Amino acid sequence: MRRASIFAAAIVLSAALVGCAGDQPSIDGTGTITIAGATLIDGTGAEPIEDAVVIVRGDRIEHVGSRDDVPVPDGGEVVNATGKFLIPGLVDLHNHYRDGLEEWSWALQLHAGVLTVRSLGSDHGQTPATIGEARAGTVPAPRIFTAGVGFTHPEGFPPGKLGPASEEEAREMVRELAAREVDLIKMWVDTFLDTRPKIEPEIRSAIAGEAAEHGIPVSAHIFFEDDVWQLVDAGVRSFVHGVRDQEVDDEFVTMAQENGLTFAPALGQAKTFWWVAEHPELLDDEEFRAGLQPALLERLLDSDSRAAMLESESTARRRVAYDYVTKFVRRMNEAGVPITVGSDSGAGNIAYGWGTHHELETLVEDAGLTPLEALAAAGAAAAAELTDDPDFGSVAEGMAADLVLLSADPLADIRNTRQIDRVMQAGVWFERGLPEFPQPAAGDNQ
Repeated sequence: MRRASIFAAAIVLSAALVGCAGDQPSIDGTGTITIAGATLIDGTGAEPIEDAVVIVRGDRIEHVGSRDDVPVPDGGEVVNATGKFLIPGLVDLHNHYRDGLEEWSWALQLHAGVLTVRSLGSDHGQTPATIGEARAGTVPAPRIFTAGVGFTHPEGFPPGKLGPASEEEAREMVRELAAREVDLIKMWVDTFLDTRPKIEPEIRSAIAGEAAEHGIPVSAHIFFEDDVWQLVDAGVRSFVHGVRDQEVDDEFVTMAQENGLTFAPALGQAKTFWWVAEHPELLDDEEFRAGLQPALLERLLDSDSRAAMLESESTARRRVAYDYVTKFVRRMNEAGVPITVGSDSGAGNIAYGWGTHHELETLVEDAGLTPLEALAAAGAAAAAELTDDPDFGSVAEGMAADLVLLSADPLADIRNTRQIDRVMQAGVWFERGLPEFPQPAAGDNQ
């Protein structure tokens, strides 16, 4: 119904524009940046607009349309984008940043056109303060939403997170996070291949219930279908990863539709345990290498380490789980359940920046999304996950001027999202470049 309404509205708008054809507005180009001639893919899933004109004033998009409807103004900066493709700045809903490495991570993501990110539960040490600096504009970074530190079982996966031993302790921890003004609550509900205990159902419910009292959404990392049912009963609607223990049935699909569930499946991360070992040519990819910590890169460059990855018993189990989760994503997408982009960058072998584009590729090649659907998953669909009335994630009048200009067609090949000509953040062209990994200060043992 929602898609039908969108298409109906588009038809009405098109009719109105036809009625106004030839009566173009006069646009003052003073102080504007105009991108003219590109094929516009607006991030909503709508059909592209060829020979588009997008006019930016300040940090906002002022006018959008075909050249027939929006004239190129006299004055201001005009970028001839004929033969190029314009998409919104990418939104990545699943990232983990390391204390002391945040600015390096964000520089990689800005270089890759990832202009909005969600930090999911690993904000230890100075990371919250650095996020505050980024939000204040003193540190270059994408737009950031944070869960602070997430929840797990006291002895669960991953270690080092909040591990409440009782419902009241869980509620108190949520209240502390609310006082810090986090954007969401994160919890991990996973046995990590049967090696760790899961957070108990009653504590999950206490976390979700207390979060609801404070108006804070909850996102849960899941593996097992049964846990999704329980978490939905507790009020959770946002999930990262997907069902990986079995194929879901029609009843599950209906439940997901009726409850407005969303999934950011992190498919690229799910297969990271064998993908690099099977494709060592990735190690020649400059952007992949630049987004990895040196110790991890050194391990991946070692052929014995890669062979061990392929021979591992856990890898065999993960391949089975991957088969389930790709079928799960395909089925959810076909049923109209929103799929969003969340790369799990910073986890496993997922390089910052590169990982977002890899997730787009994997959603298309392994889960059957069309390139247009994948770009919506990293655009308007992901933005809607972060706030009720987003002003980012799509290209429309009044939206934030976060734009990525591509030199090749991502609808012909989704891997062309990496063919970046230039990136605009908040109305300013960003000077792209791969940052070097920061060297530790003298006496720093981190």
